[in-house]
Amino acid sequence: MSVDLHGNVLAALRRETFTGRVAELRLLRELMSNEARGCFVVWLHGMGGVGKSTLLLRFADEARTQGTAVRTIDMRFTDATPDAFRAALEAQGPPEEAQLLLIDSAESLGPLEWWLRDQFLPRMPTHLLVVVGSRRPPETEWRTDPQWWHALCSVRLSGMDEAEALLLLRNRDVPETSAADIVRASHGLPLALALFADAREASAGTAGPSGERELYDSPELARELLRLLLRETPSPARTDALQVLALARVTTEELVRRTLDVPVAEAQMLFAWLHGLSFVDSTAAGLIPHGLVREALLIDLRWRDPEKYERLFRRLHAHLAERLTQRTGGRWAFGAGLAHLGRASSVVREAADWNGADRFQLRSAHPKDLHPVLAAIEEEHGVAAGGLARQWWDRQPSAFIVAEDDRGGVVGTLVAPCVEPGVTNLPDDPVAHAALEHVTGRSSPLRRTGRLLLGRWSTGSAVAACFGLTTLWATTPGLAVSWTCAAREQEELSRLLGLYDHQPGETVTGADGVPVFSFVRDWRSMPFARWAEALSTRLLADEPAAAPAPAAEPVTPAMPWPEFVGAVKYAYQKVSEPEQLAHSALLRTGLVASDAGPAELRQVLTETVSQLRAQPGRRQLADILEITYLSGPRSQQAAANRAALSFSTYRRRLSASLETAAELLRERELYGPVPR
Repeated sequence: MSVDLHGNVLAALRRETFTGRVAELRLLRELMSNEARGCFVVWLHGMGGVGKSTLLLRFADEARTQGTAVRTIDMRFTDATPDAFRAALEAQGPPEEAQLLLIDSAESLGPLEWWLRDQFLPRMPTHLLVVVGSRRPPETEWRTDPQWWHALCSVRLSGMDEAEALLLLRNRDVPETSAADIVRASHGLPLALALFADAREASAGTAGPSGERELYDSPELARELLRLLLRETPSPARTDALQVLALARVTTEELVRRTLDVPVAEAQMLFAWLHGLSFVDSTAAGLIPHGLVREALLIDLRWRDPEKYERLFRRLHAHLAERLTQRTGGRWAFGAGLAHLGRASSVVREAADWNGADRFQLRSAHPKDLHPVLAAIEEEHGVAAGGLARQWWDRQPSAFIVAEDDRGGVVGTLVAPCVEPGVTNLPDDPVAHAALEHVTGRSSPLRRTGRLLLGRWSTGSAVAACFGLTTLWATTPGLAVSWTCAAREQEELSRLLGLYDHQPGETVTGADGVPVFSFVRDWRSMPFARWAEALSTRLLADEPAAAPAPAAEPVTPAMPWPEFVGAVKYAYQKVSEPEQLAHSALLRTGLVASDAGPAELRQVLTETVSQLRAQPGRRQLADILEITYLSGPRSQQAAANRAALSFSTYRRRLSASLETAAELLRERELYGPVPR
């Protein structure tokens, strides 16, 4: 009487529940049935958990049912030596009789891979088909040796598509109501799909883990996922490097060295180890982990060591902000990296769709981008917007930024022109005129070197727009105020701007009659470096920003600008005459306390000269004020002689000095003194 074996039952279950991999199975079947095949080694590679072993088992079951002599070797349980490999093979029968050889966990072959390629396989009979499963692709020698060009077929396995993943969950009896969340959270990784489904089954009577939010609430699930994906317990140094990989948008050797504060040699070794991990992709910008691994690593770090998480976050944030404000090459990458770091906060992460954002690449638009960019603007903002955008292109093509994914597809555009004082050739754009009026209407006109950054339109990904805006906020010379526009439909962009401390401004009706919402930030009161430092603290809080108290009306100077300039001139003329200085109109402004006298005002005027002297290219203006007013009364002719200037040149420079000092004093009146 024949006895059915558990192995046969398990094989039948594998056949019934196996999902996807249609193209890969078709390839293996064709090679197995073709005696004249050119390729006789198929190298299946992909990150851990992607389903390589399951595919090998499924194909082995199918081959055995057709009478094929199958041999299997799992390198996790076989020493990586020729003798151990041969012994494992011979234990299953004469090697020469095998028709199909399956080698799993081939990433553990090590030096044995060379022996397999150059010694073992050339001596095997031609009827043998070899299928290898590995977390790593074949070594370069396979691909560069002409004799293997056609004999080896390398196939990369990626995650399941949505339909395949849903079918797998259906086979696990997961309800449709939970399946969609699990598919999204798993990034199509079969191992994660199975773990999430199992966790749901284990939580009988409750909703159970069904998506990304539940993964964040289940650190044990994250740890189990990491254990299966890593297959090792990393050293403390390697664990630190993994945590940098999880936090950073793109990881470079420099980032590892600076964030972990390790020597160059150690950073090189850690970076090389990260580069070799199966769940890490190497791109032109650096290393990027699989999305699910990134989440699991962050969850594990924040659960085990919150203090360390905060320390690494602050170091990385400070480094990226510093590199960005240095305005060196690669500014788009540093800006994107700084903005992407914010997604470690759940509040920021939930405000927008960050899927795939770690692979976005930003660049200035090229002439060939004009028509696609205008078409995208017309599609999202209307035909009138497209016409205005064309006018901006003619005046300032450098204002157009394009974001691409890793396949070169455009995922977003940004149009952010700069407007300088006294500009006369603006397009007939109501929003641009309103933004400029907002700045000049506050009795604090832009200084000659100041700029208004107008984030006029963005299309596509709100995250990509924030990558570009963050870069421009840090690198636009003389940036005084940013005014960023958002259409009614751009809710994600509005939420992100609010979280990044940009205040809602007035709503302006565009040229086509459609309302345009604005978000305004005055960078003169808090420059980018200080803003970035404050932002890192808010992000670490991982909570929605507290509702702001009703804002007090900004101190609006009662004195119109021309009168203010005249008052500054009078004050400097009388700075050494306390009785006359006591009549200065500046004593009735916010420059000094309400009970202040001439001595306090003189101190403010003196500090302004020092502030002017510290600014690049303005030392002579400060010297003229010092010579003329602060170092003792003298005639203008005497001051011109001491400054070694002709009298006419001196008069022009003195006028410029007083105008510039008035600008600094008006900024001090509005925003307070510059920190020492």
